[in-house]
Amino acid sequence: MLDLDMTPDEQRWLDCAVRMSAAAKRAAAPLYGTAEGRVALARGAGGDRTLEIDRACESAMIEVLEKEAPAPWSLVSEELGIVGPEDAPWRVVIDPLDGSLNAKHGLEPFGSSIAVAKGPTLADVTVGYIEDYTRPRCFAAVKGAGLVAAGGPPPGGAATAAGASGAAGITSAGAATGATAAPPATLDLRRFDSDLVELVFLEAGTPDRHSFDYHDLGAVGTLGQKGDMRIRQIGSLALSLCLVAVGVADVLVARVRSRSVDVAAGLLILAEAGGGAVALTPEDLMAQPLDLEKRSAFVAWRAGLDESEMVSRSSELRKTLLGL
Repeated sequence: MLDLDMTPDEQRWLDCAVRMSAAAKRAAAPLYGTAEGRVALARGAGGDRTLEIDRACESAMIEVLEKEAPAPWSLVSEELGIVGPEDAPWRVVIDPLDGSLNAKHGLEPFGSSIAVAKGPTLADVTVGYIEDYTRPRCFAAVKGAGLVAAGGPPPGGAATAAGASGAAGITSAGAATGATAAPPATLDLRRFDSDLVELVFLEAGTPDRHSFDYHDLGAVGTLGQKGDMRIRQIGSLALSLCLVAVGVADVLVARVRSRSVDVAAGLLILAEAGGGAVALTPEDLMAQPLDLEKRSAFVAWRAGLDESEMVSRSSELRKTLLGL
């Protein structure tokens, strides 16, 4: 689906995000699955151990942002922390390598997550861009304008982290600027007319902090058809949200409490695709601040599933998983 009803500022920020992601993908290419890429550095601002491949991707992204940002900005990054003036009109929220553990071990998928917001919370995100570094697909949305890219190749070429090329922006005419590639295509959006919950993605975290019984996940299944439900964990929260958004999976259960850098772009893409999400803790998920402190566990679902029913199922899951 291409819907390019966006403001000039949103257009410029989306183009900047595309180029930031392309630069990070190029940086990841020689480090993916290598001993050099796995070198552990100091812990990042978010508290996780930073790998050399994380550092390289972040540096590449920030270099583009500093040169090409269309307006004054502040930055929230998993590795570097919060940078820039608090009163900047735009807040850029990045996870330069979502799925670091996959990349470390030479597994797929992993990619970028870039969100741009006009305010301090998840509800203020206006532009979201997520790219899979391991295959030619990207996802993008602009608040109120719908999906801009829904699983097609990124502008500027279809290279992966094993051979990334430069990328151009997505123009209001629907073509890639300075490139011969076609604009991002749409995955075969499927099963939006079905209420069957068949495929559930799980983001479980570490077993010492996020233990649970797999049977508990049955709460999100379709009544009377729970035997048809299967669970998968792909290792990238941002890409999991995108695949739910376009109907590849039905539901995502994020048992691990996630920060805004993990979900800011993905939740916008999900919402613009007609899906929904609710916190597993008694709070407003979209009121979560764009920082590295607040974390939320949540359930997300694709379009076509009844929102009130999914909220009810999530409440049941909240009781079984968290005892709330």
